[in-house]
Amino acid sequence: MGSRRSSGRASRPNRGSGLQFWPPPEGVGLALAGLGLIFLGHLAYGLLRIEANLIAIAASALLLLACVALPQIRRDLLRIRGLGLPAILFALTLAMGALSLTPYALGGPHPAWDYVGLGPGSASLDRSATILELVKLLGLGCIFLVGAATGASDNRAKTAVNLLLLLAAAFGLWAFISFATGVQFQTQRGRLEATLMSPNTVGTFFAAMVVIALGPLMRDLRGVSPGRALQAATGYWAALLILSVCLLATASRGAALGAGAGILGLVLLLVFAGRVAWSRVSLITLGAMLATVAAIYIFGENLINRFTFVEESAIGRGELFAMHWRAFMASPLSGYGLGSFDTIHRTLLDTTSVEGLWRIRATHNVYLQWLEEAGLAGALPMFACLGAIMAISLLRGMRRSRMTYVLFALIAANLVFLVHGMSDFALQTPSMALMWSYLLGLQFAVSQGSQR
Repeated sequence: MGSRRSSGRASRPNRGSGLQFWPPPEGVGLALAGLGLIFLGHLAYGLLRIEANLIAIAASALLLLACVALPQIRRDLLRIRGLGLPAILFALTLAMGALSLTPYALGGPHPAWDYVGLGPGSASLDRSATILELVKLLGLGCIFLVGAATGASDNRAKTAVNLLLLLAAAFGLWAFISFATGVQFQTQRGRLEATLMSPNTVGTFFAAMVVIALGPLMRDLRGVSPGRALQAATGYWAALLILSVCLLATASRGAALGAGAGILGLVLLLVFAGRVAWSRVSLITLGAMLATVAAIYIFGENLINRFTFVEESAIGRGELFAMHWRAFMASPLSGYGLGSFDTIHRTLLDTTSVEGLWRIRATHNVYLQWLEEAGLAGALPMFACLGAIMAISLLRGMRRSRMTYVLFALIAANLVFLVHGMSDFALQTPSMALMWSYLLGLQFAVSQGSQR
């Protein structure tokens, strides 16, 4: 995505920010491999089928092996500091998950095993599902390290972000055309869902991409006169327009709120890091508000209508949350085993709830689902691992003088996943979990800075 900047009368290309196609920019092969796997996963219906998911996990492991096999990338990966704490917490999560397969879990085996006369029991109600979830976690760890290897060089990181936005814009353009023409099957009429089988899930994707697109866009607008704002970053403006329209077409309330939180977080990060003057922040905020109002007026009628039914949805979600919170409180230490939601959910239904809740396949709250499945013993290390990655990235990023706009956009995009995760299940979609893991690894390495 090209950009041009003006200086006095002359105008010249900004070679540091655009995506160059020839000669290929540094790291384009590695970025294309990692992001290609993620977007193939999105196109393969979010990797919801077990077979496709396992293939993607194997591909993630092979990509990591390729990174280790290449001397330059291996050196870059090994010099990344601060991986010790997240690695220990992630290993503890895996250990607690493995322990739930035995009768020696902290809460002991579930009584259901004695009831059916099968022993020795385990904390997990569905051992095969728990084993599968542990394998998935290993795949997420692999793609995290692939993202970290990509971000260990600033030039590779720039290439990866530009390629990410290019692929996201192409995916969005195809999704919108398919939606508008009725070619793509829709589980919910009138809402864009692409191939991720849920408007809310694809809403999370587009919300995160909108926040990430703002980083390099705001960087390229520094020092540019208002009259040349569009010419200064044409590619990023085009990507932002496509991604914003697609986000509105999903009519996802949670994704819209997540995007708002991410954009606010990005602006605050830039302000506290001293990258944006208050006058510029006011101008950007005013422009963003006017653009949002105009976009909602043109494209967001369905989204506005859905906000009028928020109370009705909240009642339904509240009933679901209360049901599974009671289940968590009945086994708070070791839970019921990773991946055991379906088994738990079926046992909680009665004659009053079976009709409305039988088709539910997730709690619509990623935090509650982790607590219920993994218990405190498994969920707290996982939450701490994610918190450590984001906190280290943020603290180190505040000390960086280069790549800050892109880095802060990546960090702010975490808010989209965290906010929308409170009311929906996007992170239970395997390709979305892969994407966030990759972005976490990318930002973790970029925050350290590059020696080249």
